[in-house]
Amino acid sequence: MKIQKFTLAILFLLFISQTLFSQEFTIPKNVTLKSDSDYKKYENDVLQGINWLENTPINQQVAKRKKVSAFLLQWMTGTPSFSIKMQSFQMELTEKNPDLLISFLGGWAKYALENPADKDNELAANIAGFESLIKVYTSNKENGIKKDKKVEKLAKLDKTGLEKWVRKKLGQ
Repeated sequence: MKIQKFTLAILFLLFISQTLFSQEFTIPKNVTLKSDSDYKKYENDVLQGINWLENTPINQQVAKRKKVSAFLLQWMTGTPSFSIKMQSFQMELTEKNPDLLISFLGGWAKYALENPADKDNELAANIAGFESLIKVYTSNKENGIKKDKKVEKLAKLDKTGLEKWVRKKLGQ
Protein backbone atom coordinates (compact mmCIF):
# COMPACT_ATOMS: atom_id res chain seq x y z
CA MET A 1 0.00 0.00 0.00
CA LYS A 2 2.83 2.42 0.87
CA ILE A 3 4.60 1.58 -2.39
CA GLN A 4 1.45 2.40 -4.39
CA LYS A 5 1.05 5.76 -2.62
CA PHE A 6 4.75 6.49 -3.16
CA THR A 7 4.48 5.59 -6.84
CA LEU A 8 1.41 7.79 -7.23
CA ALA A 9 3.19 10.65 -5.49
CA ILE A 10 6.19 10.32 -7.84
CA LEU A 11 3.93 10.23 -10.89
CA PHE A 12 2.08 13.29 -9.67
CA LEU A 13 5.34 15.20 -9.13
CA LEU A 14 6.56 14.23 -12.59
CA PHE A 15 3.29 15.45 -14.09
CA ILE A 16 3.52 18.77 -12.23
CA SER A 17 7.16 19.31 -13.21
CA GLN A 18 6.34 18.51 -16.85
CA THR A 19 3.53 21.06 -16.75
CA LEU A 20 5.85 23.70 -15.31
CA PHE A 21 8.54 23.04 -17.91
CA SER A 22 6.02 23.13 -20.75
CA GLN A 23 5.09 26.67 -19.70
CA GLU A 24 8.62 27.91 -20.38
CA PHE A 25 9.20 29.76 -23.59
CA THR A 26 12.43 30.62 -25.31
CA ILE A 27 12.31 33.66 -27.54
CA PRO A 28 13.74 32.80 -30.96
CA LYS A 29 17.14 34.36 -31.70
CA ASN A 30 18.02 36.30 -34.85
CA VAL A 31 14.44 36.44 -36.10
CA THR A 32 14.14 37.28 -39.80
CA LEU A 33 10.70 38.15 -41.08
CA LYS A 34 10.93 39.04 -44.76
CA SER A 35 9.17 36.35 -46.75
CA ASP A 36 5.94 34.41 -46.24
CA SER A 37 7.97 31.33 -45.34
CA ASP A 38 9.79 33.28 -42.61
CA TYR A 39 6.47 34.02 -40.92
CA LYS A 40 5.27 30.46 -41.40
CA LYS A 41 8.31 28.94 -39.65
CA TYR A 42 7.67 31.00 -36.50
CA GLU A 43 3.98 30.11 -36.10
CA ASN A 44 4.66 27.51 -33.41
CA ASP A 45 6.87 29.98 -31.52
CA VAL A 46 4.10 32.57 -31.75
CA LEU A 47 1.56 30.16 -30.25
CA GLN A 48 3.98 29.22 -27.47
CA GLY A 49 4.70 32.89 -26.78
CA ILE A 50 0.99 33.72 -26.59
CA ASN A 51 0.42 30.84 -24.16
CA TRP A 52 3.43 31.93 -22.09
CA LEU A 53 2.10 35.50 -21.81
CA GLU A 54 -1.37 34.23 -20.85
CA ASN A 55 -0.02 31.91 -18.16
CA THR A 56 2.79 34.00 -16.66
CA PRO A 57 1.81 36.57 -14.02
CA ILE A 58 2.36 40.09 -15.36
CA ASN A 59 4.58 41.04 -12.43
CA GLN A 60 7.01 38.15 -13.03
CA GLN A 61 9.79 38.01 -15.61
CA VAL A 62 8.92 41.57 -16.69
CA ALA A 63 11.95 42.02 -18.98
CA LYS A 64 11.24 38.72 -20.72
CA ARG A 65 7.56 39.65 -21.00
CA LYS A 66 8.55 42.81 -22.91
CA LYS A 67 10.79 40.82 -25.26
CA VAL A 68 8.13 38.18 -25.89
CA SER A 69 5.57 40.93 -26.55
CA ALA A 70 7.96 42.65 -28.98
CA PHE A 71 8.54 39.38 -30.85
CA LEU A 72 4.80 38.70 -31.07
CA LEU A 73 3.99 42.24 -32.20
CA GLN A 74 6.69 42.11 -34.86
CA TRP A 75 5.30 38.82 -36.14
CA MET A 76 1.60 39.82 -35.92
CA THR A 77 2.04 43.15 -37.70
CA GLY A 78 3.76 41.55 -40.67
CA THR A 79 2.25 38.11 -41.08
CA PRO A 80 0.58 37.57 -44.44
CA SER A 81 -1.56 34.75 -42.96
CA PHE A 82 -4.24 37.04 -41.50
CA SER A 83 -4.84 40.59 -40.35
CA ILE A 84 -6.15 41.91 -37.07
CA LYS A 85 -8.75 44.64 -37.38
CA MET A 86 -8.42 47.09 -34.51
CA GLN A 87 -11.29 49.32 -33.45
CA SER A 88 -11.77 51.87 -30.69
CA PHE A 89 -13.89 49.58 -28.47
CA GLN A 90 -10.98 47.12 -28.28
CA MET A 91 -8.51 49.85 -27.39
CA GLU A 92 -10.79 51.28 -24.69
CA LEU A 93 -10.57 48.01 -22.77
CA THR A 94 -6.77 48.17 -22.64
CA GLU A 95 -6.28 51.83 -21.63
CA LYS A 96 -5.82 51.17 -17.89
CA ASN A 97 -3.80 48.00 -18.45
CA PRO A 98 -1.66 48.13 -21.61
CA ASP A 99 -0.60 44.48 -21.06
CA LEU A 100 -4.13 43.53 -22.02
CA LEU A 101 -3.62 44.78 -25.58
CA ILE A 102 -1.05 42.09 -26.35
CA SER A 103 -3.38 39.59 -24.69
CA PHE A 104 -6.22 40.61 -26.98
CA LEU A 105 -3.98 40.52 -30.06
CA GLY A 106 -2.59 37.17 -28.96
CA GLY A 107 -6.03 35.67 -28.55
CA TRP A 108 -6.97 36.85 -32.05
CA ALA A 109 -3.73 35.53 -33.55
CA LYS A 110 -4.07 32.20 -31.76
CA TYR A 111 -7.60 31.81 -33.11
CA ALA A 112 -6.48 32.63 -36.66
CA LEU A 113 -3.55 30.20 -36.50
CA GLU A 114 -5.56 27.37 -34.96
CA ASN A 115 -8.53 27.90 -37.31
CA PRO A 116 -7.01 28.72 -40.71
CA ALA A 117 -10.25 28.02 -42.59
CA ASP A 118 -12.04 30.55 -40.36
CA LYS A 119 -9.17 33.05 -39.91
CA ASP A 120 -11.18 35.92 -41.44
CA ASN A 121 -14.13 35.47 -39.07
CA GLU A 122 -13.95 38.84 -37.33
CA LEU A 123 -16.60 37.92 -34.75
CA ALA A 124 -14.91 34.68 -33.66
CA ALA A 125 -11.45 36.28 -33.65
CA ASN A 126 -12.68 39.19 -31.51
CA ILE A 127 -14.31 36.79 -29.07
CA ALA A 128 -11.06 34.80 -28.81
CA GLY A 129 -9.16 38.03 -28.27
CA PHE A 130 -11.51 39.15 -25.50
CA GLU A 131 -11.43 35.70 -23.87
CA SER A 132 -7.64 35.97 -23.69
CA LEU A 133 -7.85 39.53 -22.37
CA ILE A 134 -10.33 38.44 -19.69
CA LYS A 135 -8.17 35.45 -18.73
CA VAL A 136 -5.11 37.63 -18.22
CA TYR A 137 -7.10 40.30 -16.38
CA THR A 138 -8.81 37.91 -13.96
CA SER A 139 -5.71 35.81 -13.28
CA ASN A 140 -3.60 38.90 -12.51
CA LYS A 141 -5.80 40.79 -10.08
CA GLU A 142 -3.28 40.05 -7.35
CA ASN A 143 -0.28 40.60 -9.62
CA GLY A 144 -0.45 44.30 -10.37
CA ILE A 145 -3.33 44.58 -12.83
CA LYS A 146 -5.36 47.75 -12.31
CA LYS A 147 -9.06 47.38 -11.60
CA ASP A 148 -11.12 48.32 -14.65
CA LYS A 149 -14.91 48.46 -14.43
CA LYS A 150 -15.31 47.95 -18.20
CA VAL A 151 -13.25 44.76 -18.16
CA GLU A 152 -14.99 43.61 -14.97
CA LYS A 153 -18.37 43.88 -16.75
CA LEU A 154 -17.02 41.98 -19.74
CA ALA A 155 -15.58 39.26 -17.50
CA LYS A 156 -19.02 38.65 -15.98
CA LEU A 157 -20.55 37.80 -19.36
CA ASP A 158 -20.95 34.16 -20.33
CA LYS A 159 -20.05 32.95 -23.82
CA THR A 160 -23.45 33.96 -25.24
CA GLY A 161 -23.34 37.37 -23.57
CA LEU A 162 -19.81 38.01 -24.82
CA GLU A 163 -20.82 37.11 -28.37
CA LYS A 164 -23.85 39.40 -28.18
CA TRP A 165 -21.67 42.25 -26.85
CA VAL A 166 -19.07 41.79 -29.62
CA ARG A 167 -21.79 41.59 -32.31
CA LYS A 168 -23.23 44.88 -31.07
CA LYS A 169 -19.81 46.54 -31.08
CA LEU A 170 -19.12 45.26 -34.60
CA GLY A 171 -22.54 46.45 -35.78
CA GLN A 172 -23.71 42.93 -36.71
